[in-house]
Amino acid sequence: MKNTLLFSLFIFVFASGQEYSIVLNEFLASSEICCGAEIFGNGVDFVELYNYGTDSVDITGWGFSDTDGSVTTTAPDTSISPGGFLVLWYTGNADGFPVIDEKLSSGGETIFIADQNGNTVITYDFESQTEDVSYGRYPDGGDVWLYFPVPTPGVSNTWIPEALSGIMINEFLASNDACCTDEYDNYDDFIELFNSGTLAVNIGGMYVTDDLADAVLWQIPRNSADSTTIAEGDFLLLWADKEPDQGILHVNVKLSGGGEQIGLSTVFSGDTAFVDSLTYGEQASDISWGMYPDGSASWSSLNPTPGAANAELGIFAEGPIPTHFSLHQNYPNPFNPSTTIRFDVSIEALITVTVWNILGQRMRTLISVNLAAGSYDLQFNGLDGFGRKLSAGVYFISMETMNWSATRKMILMN
Repeated sequence: MKNTLLFSLFIFVFASGQEYSIVLNEFLASSEICCGAEIFGNGVDFVELYNYGTDSVDITGWGFSDTDGSVTTTAPDTSISPGGFLVLWYTGNADGFPVIDEKLSSGGETIFIADQNGNTVITYDFESQTEDVSYGRYPDGGDVWLYFPVPTPGVSNTWIPEALSGIMINEFLASNDACCTDEYDNYDDFIELFNSGTLAVNIGGMYVTDDLADAVLWQIPRNSADSTTIAEGDFLLLWADKEPDQGILHVNVKLSGGGEQIGLSTVFSGDTAFVDSLTYGEQASDISWGMYPDGSASWSSLNPTPGAANAELGIFAEGPIPTHFSLHQNYPNPFNPSTTIRFDVSIEALITVTVWNILGQRMRTLISVNLAAGSYDLQFNGLDGFGRKLSAGVYFISMETMNWSATRKMILMN
């Protein structure tokens, strides 16, 4: 097995005055165990076409081969939807479209496609290929080509493992009474995704669910990559309102304030896998639950920040820098369902604020971050570190620095 540089020539033509929005998006010319086994029983070479346009493209009568200027297989009544993929399997057998009666050579040859009038649509010359490693565009339809040790026939090229590992559920709001509105001024629940990785990912074609036993409950449309692609370090907001007719980012899922599940999954080569998932408990109205900082493993109650960086803390008053550390009594107290905790920081320090039960058991660490001098407040919504509602009773709130600490008693009512 060897790696070699690949030289390619991509020809994009106009036929009868029409520009086809179809590109060669990915191919594999040396398949041993990689792809197609679930269909053919063994690895098969493939060519993936992608429609980057906004309209379906009819490819009826198009011809395919591995030799420039010749056709060995012709497409029957076939079209590629906008944002859609078509995988051509190069088995060397005339088993019916999209099986192509040619086999690609691992030593290098040509991918040739002509339209129904014989006009060249694609001719692509490639050199020697590596076993079970495909070559394709990143992102789909783009100008940059990459090698994919994990080929992705029939799905987005952005679904490679190193890209998917950066996608996570970053924040959600499951009880929106008067907090945040969508573009129609509706108070809808939301799910915020965050890309902590270094590669853009198109979530079009993935599935969203509120029941992890049904991982493919609702498929995100894939006909608008501009709307469903999450750039490095960016956010994407899904409105969980069960109103998909309102737009591509409105999913046919409604979150329960009483607690349930959220999942984002892919289906690839017949296998379903979760990109990210979680189970949450009862939620307070208009208070979201999310990672703080973004993409971390630390979950907190938040003042909702849909589509923006999560921020648990806020300076509640302007004025002079405090002269000493101080933890104020929470208000209201007693409280139900939420209360505000105020504290002062006189010099920059690592501040840890924790909720304890009457037995001295840690219920939840609200923050443990370096803060500049100032006066701060944060919201506590009566949930433990797993997002479960605490029972009514007496609790303690502590604030600690390296050499200072204070504690206040608070009462959670039914």
